[in-house]
Amino acid sequence: MEPPTPAPLLPELPPQELECFSVLVHQLHFGRTAQRLGVSQGRVSQLIKRLENRVGAPVFRRTSRHVELTELGRDLAEQVVPAFERLREGYDAARARAATAMPLRLGFQCAVYEPVARVIAGLPEGATRLVELPWADPFSRLARGEVDLAIVLASCREPGLEVLMTFSRQPVYVALAAARRPAGAGQAEAVGAEELAALPLIEPRGPAPAYWREANAPRRTPSGRALSYPAGALTLQEGLSMVAGTRRGLLLCERSTTYVQRPDLRFLPVPGLEPTDLVVVQREGRPHRLTAEFVTLLAAGRVGQVY
Repeated sequence: MEPPTPAPLLPELPPQELECFSVLVHQLHFGRTAQRLGVSQGRVSQLIKRLENRVGAPVFRRTSRHVELTELGRDLAEQVVPAFERLREGYDAARARAATAMPLRLGFQCAVYEPVARVIAGLPEGATRLVELPWADPFSRLARGEVDLAIVLASCREPGLEVLMTFSRQPVYVALAAARRPAGAGQAEAVGAEELAALPLIEPRGPAPAYWREANAPRRTPSGRALSYPAGALTLQEGLSMVAGTRRGLLLCERSTTYVQRPDLRFLPVPGLEPTDLVVVQREGRPHRLTAEFVTLLAAGRVGQVY
């Protein structure tokens, strides 16, 4: 005869209800507690009611304007709240240790923009390791498994890679040498999309697929005039250095211009060209344990922001 299965320890201990109770003890407000826990206010009421049913008596007195602990609730809080705080501290410490042991390797092009930096700051310290990706090679390191996520210029149609989200739509600018006036640029504060046909350009030249290069270095103006790319560069910094010493131009997104400021360059908007996007990409079937949290935090902060 097989021995009986042992009963679980503390079979009636309801962790969700006790966590909700602990937060409500501090907040004394159902709405703020719901916000802190990331649930609806109705869910908070449900969890507290279930806890009171388990305990056998109310632990809060609540009216339309006020929430306070009952005497039983105060006794329960003295035991439960410190215990939950210790559990949270222990969990956070273990999570931080695990994060530094196997950090999220995050590939990026050009710069780590503000929305991404805020997400990194919201993860445990040391949970992310940044890896710069070449301007003209956005996908190779991800495909080889050298990074876990890549934040790159759209688009991505690579086999074995999947796009998790698209964000940060930006208008296109052209980088020009500050001391030179290339044909087509004139004295204006912008360069029209059609005027680009008179301006030799520098393109990303490397392993990037043709459709990606077409999206970020278009071959024609909106009316169909051919654009010329007599030179190319693997990295954005290499391309900008080429711009500074020639009469050529280089197309890039608006926000990137704030990260590559240098006295020998100027940046002019190009109205008429399609805006650019960023995409978050991962290898199919190979998610890092922090991927979902990273994408959720980035999606939560993207409304109304510019990258």
